[in-house]
Amino acid sequence: MKRRKKLFALLVGLTLIIAPPTVLTACADSSRNQNTVFEDMESAFRDSDLLSSNIGLFSKTVTGDSVSYGECGSGVIIAKRDEVYYALTAAHVASTENAQILVFTVNTEMKTDNIPGIDYSVLSREVYESMYTANLEYVSSRDDLAVISFSSGEDLSVVTIADEDPEKDDRIMCISNPQNDWFAVSYGKVTSGIEKFGQMQGFPSNAMRHTAYMHVGSSGGAAINEQMQLVGITPGGYYSADGKTFKCGTLIPVSEIKTCLDEWNQP
Repeated sequence: MKRRKKLFALLVGLTLIIAPPTVLTACADSSRNQNTVFEDMESAFRDSDLLSSNIGLFSKTVTGDSVSYGECGSGVIIAKRDEVYYALTAAHVASTENAQILVFTVNTEMKTDNIPGIDYSVLSREVYESMYTANLEYVSSRDDLAVISFSSGEDLSVVTIADEDPEKDDRIMCISNPQNDWFAVSYGKVTSGIEKFGQMQGFPSNAMRHTAYMHVGSSGGAAINEQMQLVGITPGGYYSADGKTFKCGTLIPVSEIKTCLDEWNQP
């Protein structure tokens, strides 16, 4: 009997089992994907000044006198009204029950504190306190997509949404925050058409597979095409049954994004 693959929702504790491993044959191993660089896209991205359109998200939960912070997620800015920015992310990142959503940008200084007695560091409390509090504007009824907003005086970029979905074999780059590697870029290719995925923490997704490397913290990040336009939001990815080897990422494409934005009552 073939072993099933795990769908890593890219937030700790959200690993799910979904269906047949046979569809994963087009995906590459993690070491190859993690080291892939498309130099022309890297140069175009650097020249586009789009890095600052990408954001990171944390959830903050207050219980009595106790404050806790969830795992990191990602997002991308799609609009600006005065000093209010609007961003797309994954619904499972933004709609955390009884929690505030905090936003950081490329300009946030990610200071860390060491924990005595162990070889481990955490973000300083002052970093969390410097982040912007986000408002949840809309959660899609058909995809793992959400729109958030936050106010900031920073001069941040706004990404352009492509007119059409990417096609199989199109090259893409994904920008996100995998394993606290802030605003990391990974490269890959689209490997499928749109597929209907099962529920992920209560959120369905109509998504396409790709080979750009992802990990915990990548949820909600942007997938960008060769024209430096947004072609997808990444809700999760496949890992091997032991959780050690990356197999595939997924992206929710433009057609689904535009359906979400059409349904949202935009200001």
